[in-house]
Amino acid sequence: MINWLAKLNDAWIDLLHVAPVARLYRTKLLSAEVSLNILVAVRATDNAPCLILQTSVAPHALFELGGMRFQLISDDTGTLLVLSLEDDSRRDLFSTICADVVAAASQEDDIEALDQFLARLDAWRQFLRDCRSGLSRSDTIGLIGELLVLEQLLSISSKHLSTWQAPNDGLHDFHRDGHALEAKTSLGPASSITISKLDQLDTSGLRRLDLLNVRLIEAPEGRSLQNIITTIAERLPDEGARRTFKNALLRRGLMPDDNAALLTPKVELRTIVTYTVSQNFPRLVRMNLPIAITEASYTLDVRSLAPFSIDTDSTIDTFVKETIHE
Repeated sequence: MINWLAKLNDAWIDLLHVAPVARLYRTKLLSAEVSLNILVAVRATDNAPCLILQTSVAPHALFELGGMRFQLISDDTGTLLVLSLEDDSRRDLFSTICADVVAAASQEDDIEALDQFLARLDAWRQFLRDCRSGLSRSDTIGLIGELLVLEQLLSISSKHLSTWQAPNDGLHDFHRDGHALEAKTSLGPASSITISKLDQLDTSGLRRLDLLNVRLIEAPEGRSLQNIITTIAERLPDEGARRTFKNALLRRGLMPDDNAALLTPKVELRTIVTYTVSQNFPRLVRMNLPIAITEASYTLDVRSLAPFSIDTDSTIDTFVKETIHE
């Protein structure tokens, strides 16, 4: 397997020793083993490292975030798609991103390589947009809870990855056909559930909304986030789905090399307690609040939610059947 990070860094160093010319960039072909003609480059004006493809994309794919820029440039050879480093303090992250998107493209043929390059870069764009530097412990626990729910959905049918909407900034963690699931995860004894956004329990536009309280305990022999991810990937139907899952994890804030999050904590699933969010469910609803309140988080006492408790297996089964019978 090619070490793309080392190959890129070596190429950028080599280009710094090439005499400047009149053109915008000094370039060299990264590798003949990638079906895309990816050029490693340094910008003539400031020696900023870049990746270049001679192609164009839709404007919505372009961005300037996190000290990096993805833009279209025209020169005498045509239109260039350029990923460049604009903040030298983020060089290590830039190199990691470049190596990661090249690795994604290198696994595909000519037709798919550009699509996979752009899809992986778009996942990084969302990561950069949210200014993440890695998952906190509480973020990791929340992601574990979401993935345990996804694992249950996939155990019934392997085609439910698209219902996981949290990586796409969905209002609810899972959604399909008017039925939404919102997962809230606790590690250890917990008597409350925190609703972090004002609209998370809003049922407007939904046929049904269920709140899943995923309760975990920490255990030395338990499952890590890495273990759960591996199990889910094995249940997905094909490589395309596994690539989509990998990109979703990045959009959700998990860097590929975040071993702190991937390996700790180790947990066991104690139970999933499910509540149906009916009209009388205790919650804040935007339309009932003063217009000056634009956002809010609040905490629910789980003991008060007992009247709204429903069977989790039946809820999951109903959600899955609704997605099968389209």
